[in-house]
Amino acid sequence: MSDVLHLQSRAYPLHHRSPAVSTEPVAVPGLGELRPVAGGLRSLAYNPDTTIELDLTPLVSPVVDLPGTEIVACHARILTAGTVLVVYALRHERDLRQLALHDLDALDAEVNRTLREADAPLLTAVLAASVASGLMDGVALRPDLALGGGRSPIDRQSARYNAHFVTLDPPWEADARVPELIAGPDCQLLLPYTYAWDRDPATPLFDLLTMTEPTDIAVAQQSLLVGALIAGRWVLADLAHGQPESTDVHAFRRFLDGLWADYHHLDGYRIESTQAHRASYLAAREVIGLDDTQERADKLLGYVSNSLLAAASQRSEELDARLNRVAAALTVVSAASFGLDIAVFVLPQVSLATKLGVVVGLLGMAVSCLMAVIVPRSARRNARRRLFEQVVPSPRPPSDEEVVVASPGT
Repeated sequence: MSDVLHLQSRAYPLHHRSPAVSTEPVAVPGLGELRPVAGGLRSLAYNPDTTIELDLTPLVSPVVDLPGTEIVACHARILTAGTVLVVYALRHERDLRQLALHDLDALDAEVNRTLREADAPLLTAVLAASVASGLMDGVALRPDLALGGGRSPIDRQSARYNAHFVTLDPPWEADARVPELIAGPDCQLLLPYTYAWDRDPATPLFDLLTMTEPTDIAVAQQSLLVGALIAGRWVLADLAHGQPESTDVHAFRRFLDGLWADYHHLDGYRIESTQAHRASYLAAREVIGLDDTQERADKLLGYVSNSLLAAASQRSEELDARLNRVAAALTVVSAASFGLDIAVFVLPQVSLATKLGVVVGLLGMAVSCLMAVIVPRSARRNARRRLFEQVVPSPRPPSDEEVVVASPGT
C-alpha cells in the first residue's frame, strides 16, 4: 500500500432533527447493529456543536468491493444542521504520489461512482433504521421525492463530496485555473472539491476528520443549496405544465424553512471556528463558488415563490367563481320552489293540464337559469358559436372560373 490516505467526504442534506443521543444500538435489518456515539465539531472555538457518530465499517466492508483498494474505515457523522457526512478512508495499491493531477482526479471520480452505486442500498437501510429508532426524526425530503412515494432518506442528486489526499509533503501542483487562496496550515487546494493535506496518513481518523471539517462544512452547505435548486426547478416545471394542484405548497414551505435554517446554522462556522480552520473554510467557499450558488438559489426560489402566489391567486379566483355560480343556482332553485308554491295557492281549482303546464314552465325556466349560472361563460360562448355555424354556414370561397369572370378587363 502507498503512503497516501484517500478520504472521500459525502454530504447528504436531510433537514432532520436530532434528539438526544441514545446509546442504544440501532438495528439495521439484515445488516446487524450500530452503536451511536456522541461527538462534536472539534474545530469550533465558540459554542461547540454536537454530532452523532456511527462506524459503518463492519457493514460496508462485506458489501462494497473496490479492486486494488482497501476500505480502511467508513464513518457517518450526523450533524445538528440537518446534514449527514459519510466519510470513506481508502488506501490504494498503486502509488498515488506518482500520478499527475488529472489522473488523480480521474481515479477519485471513478472510485466515487463505484462507491455511490455500491453503498446506496446500505446507506438507505442505515438511515431508515436511524429514523425508525428515533435517532433522527422529522426528515424533510425534497417535494419531488416526497410526492414520488419513494420516501427514501437518501437524496443522491443533491449530494456533493470532497476528496482529500493525506500524505507528507504532497507532490501535486494546484491546477492553474484554481485561484491563489490562503488556506489553513497543511492544506493545499488542488481543484474545486479536491485538497492535499501535508499530514502523516497514519494520524488517527478522528484527528483527520477534525482537520478536514472546514472544507466538509462548505461542501455540506453546497449540497443544501443544490437541493434547493433541484426542488425549485421541479416546482417550476410542475407549474409550467399546468399542474399546480400536484404541488404541495405547505410541504415546499416546510422544506425551504428547514433548508435555510440548516444552511445558516452551518454558515455560522465562519465566525465560530478557530483561526486556522476558518482560513480553510473561507478558501473552500471561494474555490467551490458557494456564494454564487447561494445567490442563484435566492433568485430561483424568489421566482418560485412569486409563481406559487400567482397560482394560488388563480385557484382562489376559480374557486370564488364556482362558489358564486353555486350561490346563484341555489337562488334560482329557491325562486322556482317559491313560484310553485304560489301557483298551487293561486290556482287551486284549475284543471290538471293547466297545473302541469305551469309546473313544466316553471321547471323549464329554472333549468334555463341553472344552465346560465352554472355553465362557464366560455363554454356558453363556444356553444353559441357552434349553433350559429350550423344555422348560417360560412360563405364558400369563389372558384377560379368565378374569379376570372369577375376580374375587370377580361
